[in-house]
Amino acid sequence: MNDKQRARLDAHAIKAHLLLAEASSEGEVEEKKDYVLGYTGADLPTYNFFIPLSLAGLTDETLADASAFFRSRGVMYAVSLEEHRVPDGTEYLSVRRYQPLPPQPLMACDNLPSEPVAHPELTVRRVATIPEMTAFYTVLESVFDYTPDELMLLFPSTQLNHKQVKHFVGYLSNSQPVTAGTAVCADDVVSIWNVSTLDNFRRRGFAAALQTHMLADAARQGCDLSMVYATPMGFSLTNRLGYRLYAMRQWFLPQEIG
Repeated sequence: MNDKQRARLDAHAIKAHLLLAEASSEGEVEEKKDYVLGYTGADLPTYNFFIPLSLAGLTDETLADASAFFRSRGVMYAVSLEEHRVPDGTEYLSVRRYQPLPPQPLMACDNLPSEPVAHPELTVRRVATIPEMTAFYTVLESVFDYTPDELMLLFPSTQLNHKQVKHFVGYLSNSQPVTAGTAVCADDVVSIWNVSTLDNFRRRGFAAALQTHMLADAARQGCDLSMVYATPMGFSLTNRLGYRLYAMRQWFLPQEIG
């Protein structure tokens, strides 16, 4: 990755978080010079976030501002820290007794496929109708233990017409939804979120077929870079698809949560 690509990825990482928050049914964001805040209303800390953009954005004053912002809305929240943006930020938060969650690899790819990888058992479609949104909910509810209310809050039906947030579902020939994910496109970069496959259908190449479909769709829209926050389970898949480690992200919970 060259410096220009890294700058685009850094900018997209923030833009994608804000787009997803804004697209939720109660979404609200606040953008400052050195930090951003995103509120979805969900009772999940990492869906209500404070992201410092520089060392100047991580101070006792900005942390107090974030705490007040989310407390006034009655939700839990988390601090999203990428060490390359804020050197020594991990130590700063640890001294203040913020509770760290396990680090998460941020992977990047600059070679998007022009066509999806075909899978003989799977048909992938972009979610465009209420029944397809219900199928999307079905997969995420099973894999991530979301409640129905949380799903409708985070992914309302208004997203069906969203130009930058797109959901995809992979179906078997009997129309059973078995894999799902979300693509966020902004500034010719696409990020992949919530890739999930039902337990009984893993290790059959469904997630890879789904993701190549999303990447090929983004490439047709002009995207030439991609990023994903990899999970331990999905790390090997992202490697096989050509992603390489770009940075590390870590969530921190305020003391009143942790």
